[in-house]
Amino acid sequence: MSQFKRVEKEMFPSSYATNESKGRQNSQGADEFRTEFQRDVHRIIYSQSFRRLRHKTQVFYFPQNDHVSTRMDHVLFVASAARTVARCLGLNEDLAEAIGLAHDIGHAPFGHQGEKFLTGIIADNTLLKQYMPDFSHEIYGLRVVDKIAKRDRERPGLNLTWEVRDGIISHCGEDYKTCELVPGNKNKKLSEIKDRKNTGFPATLEGCVVRLIDKVAYCGKDIEDAIAAEIIREKDVPIDISTKLGKANGKIIGSFLESIIKESYGREYIAISKECGDLLHSMIRFNQEYIYHSEKSEGYRKQAEQTIKLLFKDLLAECKRTNRFRKNSGDDNVPNVYKIFEEYVEDMKGIYENSDPDELVVLDFIAGMTDSFVVRSFQELFIPQATI
Repeated sequence: MSQFKRVEKEMFPSSYATNESKGRQNSQGADEFRTEFQRDVHRIIYSQSFRRLRHKTQVFYFPQNDHVSTRMDHVLFVASAARTVARCLGLNEDLAEAIGLAHDIGHAPFGHQGEKFLTGIIADNTLLKQYMPDFSHEIYGLRVVDKIAKRDRERPGLNLTWEVRDGIISHCGEDYKTCELVPGNKNKKLSEIKDRKNTGFPATLEGCVVRLIDKVAYCGKDIEDAIAAEIIREKDVPIDISTKLGKANGKIIGSFLESIIKESYGREYIAISKECGDLLHSMIRFNQEYIYHSEKSEGYRKQAEQTIKLLFKDLLAECKRTNRFRKNSGDDNVPNVYKIFEEYVEDMKGIYENSDPDELVVLDFIAGMTDSFVVRSFQELFIPQATI
C-alpha cells in the first residue's frame, strides 16, 4: 500500500461498498496515488469520447441557449448526485462517480432519436446485425470504452475496471415502475451481452445508485429546459409534483435524493419510497407526452434521420472506394469529413479485424459524431457551395 493512498475501507466504510475490483481486461500495476476507480474517473474525463458529449443532444438538438442541457451536463449532474448518495450510504464514491460520468458515453448524435436512426440502418444491413441487433446506447457504451474511446495520442480503449463497465452496460432498461434495485449477477460476461434485456441490474450497489439517479437527474432538468424553450409553462406541470417535490429542479432532485438515502441506508439494495417512486414515474410520463414528443423536440426528426442515413451511405461508399483509405483518393479537394474519417481509421489500426465489415467502421464513426459535426459534414457533402 502506497504511503500516499488512503485505505478504501476507511473512506467508504459500508460493508456493502465495492472496495475491490475484479480487474481490467488488460492487467496493470497499482497506481501509487489513486484508487482503481479514481483512475477510471480520470481515464473517462480525459477521453475524446467524453469531451464530445458537450455537443451531443440531451433533449433538444444543439441548443443555442447556454442554459439548456447537453449530454455533458446530464452526466455531470448524475455523477455529482451519485457521489452524494454514495457518501451518505458509505459506498464507494469513486466508483459511483466513474459510472455516472461514463454511463451515456455510447450516445449517438441527436440523442434517443439518433439511436432509432442507427437502429434503422442496422435493420437494413445484414452484416451489421451480426454485431448488434439494434443500437442501444448502454450496450454500445461498452464498445466505446473498450475499443473506441482514446485519450488524445494514446491507443484506443480505456481499459476500465469490470465494475465501471458493468455500470455502463446495465444503467437502464426497467419498466419505470421499479422502486427497489437489487444488485444483479456478478459473473455476467459483459462483452457477450448484445441485447438490453440481457443486461440485468448492475452488479454493485454503486451501479444501482447511478441507474436510479439517471432518471432523477433528467426528468426534473428536462422540465426546466422545456420551460426555458417555451414548450411548456410552469403552470402545466402537474400540481402534485410541485406541491410534494418542489417547483425548482434543485428542490425536486433534493427530495428524490433524500428519499433514496433514507430508503437505502444500511440495506443490500437501492430504493426510493413508493410515494417518490410514483411521482418520479408520473414526471417521466408527463415529459414523454408533453416534452419528448412535442413539435419542438421532434420538429426536425425527418431531416435529422435523412441526414444520418445519407452520411452513412456516402461515407460507406468512400470507405469502400479507397479500401479504407489504403488507396490514394487522387483528389486534392477532399472534403474535411473524409480527412477526419481517414484519421479515425488510422487511429483504429489494430482495433478492427480484417473480417470486420466497412459498415461497422462507418457506423462507429457516425455514432461518435457530435450533432454539430453531423450538420457540418452534411452541408459539406450535399449542399452546393459558391465556386467563385
